Amino acid sequence: MQKVCVETDCQTVVSAWQEEKEQRSAVFQIVQEMKQLCSVFQGFEFLFVRREANRAAHVCARHALSSSITELCFDIYRSVFGGAHREGILRGECALDGCVLKSGILMALRSCPSGANFSLVAYFHGTLHLDIVTSSSVITYLAGAVSFFAALMNILSTAHIKPTAAIFVSGPFPVMGYMLLPLQAHLPSLHPPICEISKDPSKCEPAQVWSLTLLYLSLLVFAIGEGCMRACVPILGEDQFGNDGPQESHLRSKFLSWLNLANSLGALIGLVFLVWIENNLGWDIGFMLCAVTVLVGLLITAGGLPFYGMRKPNGSPLTRILQVFVTSSKKRHAAIFDVVELQEISTSDHVDGDGDNKSDSNNICTTRVDQGTGVMTQMLPIFISCVLIYLPFTLLMTLTIQVGSTMDTGIGMIKIPSASLIAIPTAFHMLMQPCYRQILTPLLRFTGHTNGIAPLQHIGVGSAFGAVAACIATLVEAKRLMVVEQKGLTLAAAGVPMSIFWLVMQFFLLSIMDIACIGGLVEFIKSEAPDPKAKHIAQAVQSLLVGIATWSGCAFVQFVNRVTRHGDNGRGWLDGTNFNRTHLDRFFFLLATLELVAFINYAFWARRYANKKGVSTIRLDSNNLGA
Repeated sequence: MQKVCVETDCQTVVSAWQEEKEQRSAVFQIVQEMKQLCSVFQGFEFLFVRREANRAAHVCARHALSSSITELCFDIYRSVFGGAHREGILRGECALDGCVLKSGILMALRSCPSGANFSLVAYFHGTLHLDIVTSSSVITYLAGAVSFFAALMNILSTAHIKPTAAIFVSGPFPVMGYMLLPLQAHLPSLHPPICEISKDPSKCEPAQVWSLTLLYLSLLVFAIGEGCMRACVPILGEDQFGNDGPQESHLRSKFLSWLNLANSLGALIGLVFLVWIENNLGWDIGFMLCAVTVLVGLLITAGGLPFYGMRKPNGSPLTRILQVFVTSSKKRHAAIFDVVELQEISTSDHVDGDGDNKSDSNNICTTRVDQGTGVMTQMLPIFISCVLIYLPFTLLMTLTIQVGSTMDTGIGMIKIPSASLIAIPTAFHMLMQPCYRQILTPLLRFTGHTNGIAPLQHIGVGSAFGAVAACIATLVEAKRLMVVEQKGLTLAAAGVPMSIFWLVMQFFLLSIMDIACIGGLVEFIKSEAPDPKAKHIAQAVQSLLVGIATWSGCAFVQFVNRVTRHGDNGRGWLDGTNFNRTHLDRFFFLLATLELVAFINYAFWARRYANKKGVSTIRLDSNNLGA
C-alpha cells in the first residue's frame, strides 16, 4: 500500500512538473513575441532583470505585465538563464540596448534647439537689425540662461523630483518659445521692414521695443525648457543602470558616449536642414518646424514610460554642505577643521561650545559631510579658474560665426548659409568624441591613469588649446581686415574674397577645448567628491560654471566696447553692424591674452591642489600605520 502511494505521488509530481514546464515554455514564447512586437522601443529587455538588494531575485515585466505573468516569467527566466552573474551581464546588455532609444529621443529633442540656437545670430543681425555687440550678447545670455536652468534642474531632479516628471513639466516650454518666434517672424508689425543689411546697413531700421520684448520673452521660455531637458535626459538614462559595479559603470560610460554622439548628430541635422528651410522658406516656417519636432520628441519619450527604471530622489548633498556652514557660523569660537584631521573624528565626538553632546541634525554634522565641505572649499580656486578659462569660448564661437558670414562661403557651386557655419565645429565635436575615447585614451594609458591623463591635466590641455585657438583667430582676423583694406571693402558688410576655410583650424581647436575642459571638470568633481551622493551634482556644478562664464563674457564684451570708445573718434572696437569697420582683431588678441593668463592661473592652483592632496594622503597613511 505504501509503495502504491509513493508511485502515485511520484506520478503526480512528474505530471505537475511537465505541466509547469509546458506553461513555462508557452509563456516564454509569448514573451519573445512581445519583445519582437516592441522592438521599436529597443528597450523591452529592461522588463526582465532587476536585482534586489538582499537576495538574487529577478522581477519580470515590472510595469507592463500582470502579477501572474510576472511570476511565471520569473520562473522561466531563472530556469533558462540562471545565475546572478549571467543576470547582471544580461541586464547591463539590455540597458545598453536602451541607449539607442534614449539617444534617439535626445536627438529629436536637441536637433531643433541646437540648430536654431546659433542660427538665431543670423536672425538677430539680418531680420531684427541688431548690432554686433547686441547680437553676441543676446545669444550669449541665452546660452548662459540654458546652463543656469540646467544646473538648477539637475539638482532638483537628483534630490527632490523624478527626471521623467521634470521632462514632461518643462517640455512644453521650448515648444511655447518656438511658437512665439514664428509669430514675430511672420507678422510685419513685430519686426522691422526687410532690407539688405549686408549691402547698406545705414538704411535698415532697428527693432522696436515691443518687438525686442517679445523676443526676450520667447528666449526666456525656451531657455527654461531647454535647460531642464538638457539636465534630465542624461539623468534618466543613468538611472537605468542601478548598481555602481564595474560592469554598470562601463555600460553607463558607453551610454553617455552614445548620448553625446546623438546630441551632436541631432545638432548637425538641425544646422543643415532647418537652416536651409529658414533661409529658403522663411524663418517662421523654420521656427514652427522646430516646435513640431520638439513636440514629437516629447511624445516619443512618453511612449517609453512603461520601460523606464525610476530612482527615488534621495536628498541633495548641497543641503548637508550648507548645514556645515550654518553650524560653523553658530560656533564662532570653534576652529575650522582640516580635512585630514576630520578623518580622525567620529560622529559621536562632535560637541557644542559648552561641551555637551547634541543629537539634533541641525546642529550635528557627520564627519563625511565635514570632509566633503572641506574638499569643496579646496576646489573653489579650481572652479574659479575654470570660469576664467571658459569665458572666451562662447565669445570666440559666436563672433567667428558672424565674421564667417562676411567671407566667401562657397564650396564650388554650393553656398553655405551663414547660420550653418556652426555646423563646422559641431562636426568636429562629433568626430573628436569617439576619436578621443577610442584612440587617444588607450594611447595615453601608459601614464597609469584609467582615462589616459588625470582630470586636472584634461582641463589644462583644453585651456592650452583655447589659447592657441584665440591666437589663430587673431591672425586670421588681421589677415581678413588686410584683405578688406586692400580691396576697398570697408563700407561693404560682406563679399570679402577670402575662403571660409580659414576659420576651420580655430573651430577645430575650440572643439578640442570644449571636450577636454568640460569632460575634465566633470571627471574631477566625480573623482574628488568624498560623498557618493555628491557625485550626482557634478553636471550641475559644470553647468553652473559654464553659465557664470558665459554671462561674464557678455559683461566683458560690453565693458571693452565702452572703454574703447574713448579712442578712434568715439567708436568702440565692436560698434556698428559692419564687421569690416571693426577692430575685431584687437578684441581677439585681448581674448588670447585673457586665455593665456587664465591658463597660467589655473596651472598654479592645479599644482597647488595636487601637492596639498599628496601631502594629505601621506599624513593619512602614516596615521593608519601608527594606529
